[in-house]
Amino acid sequence: MPTASELERGNYFLVNSEPVRITKKEVVAFGTHSHSKLKIFYQPLNGGGEKTITLQHADKVEIVEIIRKLGQVISKASDKVQVMDMVSYETLDATAPSEISNNLNEGDQVTFIELKGSIQILEKR
Repeated sequence: MPTASELERGNYFLVNSEPVRITKKEVVAFGTHSHSKLKIFYQPLNGGGEKTITLQHADKVEIVEIIRKLGQVISKASDKVQVMDMVSYETLDATAPSEISNNLNEGDQVTFIELKGSIQILEKR
């Protein structure tokens, strides 16, 4: 498993089981003996302001590979949305937060990601 010192700007990793994107990384000195730590600035995928977390250089982190894709809503049920990938024309079952799901209609274009085998809609375009 990778360490915190291997994180780079633009990488995605998990904080409290939620994927976040690194916006900035700083080395910060603590104490009188110059022990340094990493201060990671990140943004949650679902929006929100920039947040920070302080880690030791050797702390283990889970880096995730996230690719944003463009899709079109094919159908919508109460808890699932069926999305067609606009590049491969593959049909996928996705989930969406309630604030996004309430505004979705058939034919709408959306941005979605695949994370650990599940498809999540991030935003309506």
